[in-house]
Amino acid sequence: MTRGSTRMVALACVLGLAGALGWYVVLRPDPVLRIAAEFTTVDGIFPGSRVAVLGVHVGTVETVDAAGATVRVTMSLPEGTAVAEDAHAYVMSPAVVSDRFVELAPAHTSGPALRDGAVIPVQRTHSPITWNELSGSLHELLTALGPGAPGESAGLGELVHSGARSFAGNGQKIRDAITGIATATDLVADGTGDIGAVLDNVDELTRLLVKHSSTVDTVTATVSQAARDFAGQQDVVAEAIGQFTRSLATLSRLLDEHGEELTGDLSQLTELSTMLVARQQELAETLDTLPLALDNFGRAVTGDDRLRIRLDISTNLAQFPATAALCERVPLPLCSGAGIVNPIPFPPHLPEALGLDAAMNGGGR
Repeated sequence: MTRGSTRMVALACVLGLAGALGWYVVLRPDPVLRIAAEFTTVDGIFPGSRVAVLGVHVGTVETVDAAGATVRVTMSLPEGTAVAEDAHAYVMSPAVVSDRFVELAPAHTSGPALRDGAVIPVQRTHSPITWNELSGSLHELLTALGPGAPGESAGLGELVHSGARSFAGNGQKIRDAITGIATATDLVADGTGDIGAVLDNVDELTRLLVKHSSTVDTVTATVSQAARDFAGQQDVVAEAIGQFTRSLATLSRLLDEHGEELTGDLSQLTELSTMLVARQQELAETLDTLPLALDNFGRAVTGDDRLRIRLDISTNLAQFPATAALCERVPLPLCSGAGIVNPIPFPPHLPEALGLDAAMNGGGR
């Protein structure tokens, strides 16, 4: 290959590369976000119509295609445009003669966004009513309210005449009623805060009853059962009430006849209670030690009914000057012997314990 041919090939490669680079930079279509919306009707929307968010132009309608009972509108927006995932689509008609456009609302502020190829369902699309639809609806309304066929009711006219006959002569009463309603409205408006608080309390009570419905049902069933039981025992209850009434009458007579004595008894009872309160420490000590003392006393009595008592005093009467002369004249065992023996029977036999039997029977020293 000659040098000229090589230069031509190199120049062709450079031109081709430059052309491809220029197409990529200048002529390459920008990436877009395509979403679709399904409408029941889209009068005035065509390919090329504007797509806006908050009234700002952000995209263009590409196609408008029938899809069964709905119309699918495909829109293209610049790549990176964020549309709220729960956005609604509205066909807007700002003026009678201006072009309609598609409005996407609400604007995306945070959260998930629609992805490329997403479809807004017909439940979230809205189309304005057309003049033909409005006139047709008005025609149906006037036909329904207008006079009917011969022999039928006169429709709206008959209603107006009936209302006039009903209100005839009652103008002042109607005026007073309207004035009263206006006054009541003013009172309600002044007490809006209180009414709101009452409604809040009622709402809270309702939620509480719903939350504890099982408990309420149980209480209701219990009350119903108690009512049935009371009805079944009505005679017994009446007799009990009669006895209680008679008891109160007897108590009344008792108070009338012995009121002074009862007053004195109550005074003495008050003094006794006051003394017990003043001596509560000694009473507490007595109650603490009395069980032990009674237990010890029970243990002192043997099985043969004898009481074991240990005496640390002298039982010889001859040791005392007052009884020494008696001991010289009467030879008692208490004067020379052990005297009271230990243990002694319980209850003790005093003549035997004091030695009187031996003295009476001729006993001596």
